[in-house]
Amino acid sequence: MEPTWHDGLSRKALIEVLEGLLMAMDKAVPRLDAVAHHLSLLTEKGEEYEILGGISDQVADIGDELYATSDREKLREWGNQIDAPDKAH
Repeated sequence: MEPTWHDGLSRKALIEVLEGLLMAMDKAVPRLDAVAHHLSLLTEKGEEYEILGGISDQVADIGDELYATSDREKLREWGNQIDAPDKAH
């Protein structure tokens, strides 16, 4: 029987959840970048659109954070650290 991790989920179930989240991030980041770009373009139309510059920056920051969070190499290293024999589950 496969050992269970957090909240009784098996390792396989956790991996499937993680893969689903990573796929969603892969789709979300380019969309957030596009939204930030379009908002940025709108700010060039005049002072009345200035507020959109701040929103554009925030959207771009969210996209950057999601991209950094979905770094597969970092996640792999983190998973290997958890699987180290000296770590208790």
